[in-house]
Amino acid sequence: MKPNLFNILMYPTVKLREKHILNCLLDSFEYDDKFTPTAWGNSEIIRVGYNRQEIIERSFNDLSQISEVHLQRDKMVKYSGYFELDSNLRSFLKFSFDKSMNRKHWRGFFELSDQLAETVKPRYGITHISWPAITPWQTEKEKIHKWMNLSSYPVPVKFFPNGPLGIGMRTYLSGDILEMFGRDALVKCPAVIKDLSWGGIQIDLVENPWESDLEQLLERWMEVMEYLNKLEVIAVPNFEDNMGVTFNPNNKWKDYLRN
Repeated sequence: MKPNLFNILMYPTVKLREKHILNCLLDSFEYDDKFTPTAWGNSEIIRVGYNRQEIIERSFNDLSQISEVHLQRDKMVKYSGYFELDSNLRSFLKFSFDKSMNRKHWRGFFELSDQLAETVKPRYGITHISWPAITPWQTEKEKIHKWMNLSSYPVPVKFFPNGPLGIGMRTYLSGDILEMFGRDALVKCPAVIKDLSWGGIQIDLVENPWESDLEQLLERWMEVMEYLNKLEVIAVPNFEDNMGVTFNPNNKWKDYLRN
């Protein structure tokens, strides 16, 4: 079985509408020519040839200032996604890579994620490779697989009311969300933990996640989730008719919403 989706999703804590920060972000995509964008736009429907200088100018021009930057690549490594230029609790960065990405580029995918995280310093971010899940599930392993896929895709409509849905192959935490988990508690997590230079924590399910397979990930993911669930931050799953998973906020996220 081959993966069907590669995602990088982050909630930045920095304002990207600053020239040195925006330049650093674009540097990340251009660092490896296999990931350099081929098109850009200021919305999902507008696409023109990638032009770094035009992006910079449009981001800071008072008359035609844009609020989002959408990037796309339609060559060997294909992806599309966007990031918001202003900083608030709802700021979001999301890039999805096509299932056709050759395995030799998986390590570069995680390296790109690390460069993006170093620039945007996410309070919560997930980088994950998803394999197709069986629906409806028939076994406990199939149910966990579905849960892992959905919890590693924390889009705003699910994240804001419910908090962190779970972890991915690589997860970034900082700021207020890191405080909810507790740094001391996280370092005891049965995963690969790394302190980051910008103050965040990186959680990898396994060493070199780009080398792992689905069986290994499922087993380790459940071990890590069982530990993290005790910290009362991860959203509570509801399993519906062997088909899907919905979420409810855990105790610490309920407190966060009240305050």
